[in-house]
Amino acid sequence: MPTVTNKALESAYGFKSTGFTVDAQGNITARSLVETQGSETFDLATPANFTITENGSNTAYIWTPGGESANITMYRGESYIIDLSSLTNAFYFYNGTDQYHTGLTHSDGGIGSTALGKTSGRLVFAVSSTAPDNITYRNLAGTISGNISVEDPIGSFTTVTVKSTNDSNATNNGALIVAGGLGVGLQSNFGGTLNALGGVTGDLTGSVYANNATLLVDSASGNIVGPINNSTINNTTIGATTPSTAAFTSATVANTPTTATSATNKKYVDETVSALAIALGT
Repeated sequence: MPTVTNKALESAYGFKSTGFTVDAQGNITARSLVETQGSETFDLATPANFTITENGSNTAYIWTPGGESANITMYRGESYIIDLSSLTNAFYFYNGTDQYHTGLTHSDGGIGSTALGKTSGRLVFAVSSTAPDNITYRNLAGTISGNISVEDPIGSFTTVTVKSTNDSNATNNGALIVAGGLGVGLQSNFGGTLNALGGVTGDLTGSVYANNATLLVDSASGNIVGPINNSTINNTTIGATTPSTAAFTSATVANTPTTATSATNKKYVDETVSALAIALGT
């Protein structure tokens, strides 16, 4: 009788099938990849994130930590170890009226749908990036249930690079969309146009240009150097330190002159002319 020797599949030139190829260097091209948890995840020495038991009447699940019928929060992209402790009511996940099992594995080897309906053992739930915002945990009949809120991850990163080159013309599109406020601690650089739909408050450092070309504010001198067109300037002192020239279509001077260089108005001139005429008898 021939001897059977088990060996791993080997190929000197790679492997090719519909939707899946491995080249001679070992590079894989596939339409999709599904990651499953390794056996080390089910090592009981690894502490569970949650342990689920039942109350005394077996009418509610108790999460530790969390409590009875707890509202649980999980984050997309994270994996959670859940130990089931001798339940009377088998444990399920639901998305609406449909059973939900994406990213779910069980210590008995169950993957996906076959990891649902367990009463003991260890579940590993790898929350998908496309997981719904709310997942219901329940028994099959639905008489015991609670909610899992699924949120986008909160992270702290040294460097984040967004490679998309999408332009933005509104607050809800572009390569990076931030729904809330944005706090920036240090100098920031913008290669394109910065649109401040809500206005700009606070101190600005750096030159400000209009239409990417016309200098409005010179960062070196701190002066407004560009043209101000079709605008209203109220209650502002102009040229008190270094006066220059001005040209107006019309101007109104409210106060009477007090110095030799003060601008005057027609009323003051008329009154002064009349007074001089009377005084001089002309």
